[in-house]
Amino acid sequence: MIFVCIASYADPELPRTLRDCIDNARHPDDLRFGICWQADPEAKVELDAFRVDPRFRFADYTVAESQGGTWARSVAGALWEGEEFTLQIDSHMKFEPDWDTKLVSNMESVPSEKPLLTVDSPIFYYDAQGELHRDFAKGVPTSRVNSWNAGGGWAPWSVWGPPHQHFPARIRMITGNFVFTLGRWHEEVPQDPEHYYWGEEFNLTVRSFTHGYDLFVPHEILVWHMNHFDGGPRRHWEKGREVVDAKNAIAFERLRRLLYSDDEGEMQSLGRYGLGPARTRRDYEVFAGFDFANKRAHPDVFTGRPPDPVTIRTPLDWRRCITIEEAFRRDPSLDPRG
Repeated sequence: MIFVCIASYADPELPRTLRDCIDNARHPDDLRFGICWQADPEAKVELDAFRVDPRFRFADYTVAESQGGTWARSVAGALWEGEEFTLQIDSHMKFEPDWDTKLVSNMESVPSEKPLLTVDSPIFYYDAQGELHRDFAKGVPTSRVNSWNAGGGWAPWSVWGPPHQHFPARIRMITGNFVFTLGRWHEEVPQDPEHYYWGEEFNLTVRSFTHGYDLFVPHEILVWHMNHFDGGPRRHWEKGREVVDAKNAIAFERLRRLLYSDDEGEMQSLGRYGLGPARTRRDYEVFAGFDFANKRAHPDVFTGRPPDPVTIRTPLDWRRCITIEEAFRRDPSLDPRG
């Protein structure tokens, strides 16, 4: 059984995503859906056909009641009822045929007792004539950090890097629009509802890793993310700057305790949203190549070369760590500012 976890903020694409997910599964009867639906009463989206289907579980709120995307993912994840696997996605996705059996096969092929597949899903779009477009030639992308500064709460932001060349391949950061792993992940690493948007994925990354999950990419792209040409889907931050700043202040403080604090009391204050018992924060730094204390990282973090199986192998690798500004000076093509 696969639990499909979706947070949707008044997204009119949700019905098409759900139908496509079912239609392209080899075993659609083995799917169960947990959806946190945040409805806009002024913009109705037809979901009645799914509500009468026993495979679907809805937690219903209005956009006025919504507390943000990470809160909504925590609500959706709480609908898990013991399914063996889980798939976390956005509400505007496209699926390849037999995606379900292929993802399970991918998971079973990696050297891990607790594998987690994640990738920043490549884009698809429909043109003006309704024709579907996807670019298979780009392969499965790596991730590389292109932003890591105080303005984002010192949470690194990753973008697509060069394609992976060998599989199974590791990846250093979780992307929230595609996670496939063991269903008990929702119980062991529940989404922190106090997080907001910026920093959410890195919070989830470090917590998952320290709970013993090993991060890999799928061998092929099986789920795509929609490219919106009309400004993108609505999000909670439409509520305005004051709301966003208040929520970010809480989220960034929680991220500071998780990543940068050595105070035991601060760490314990995070409760079930803190680090896991299987590995330490330092273990993650060795794996991924981050030097949190000095706000530096191994060059591979900025170029997208994946861990194999770790990034930091020797004391020399620690000395090779650089700031993001130094990485951009070395290779201006990495700098998103041009």
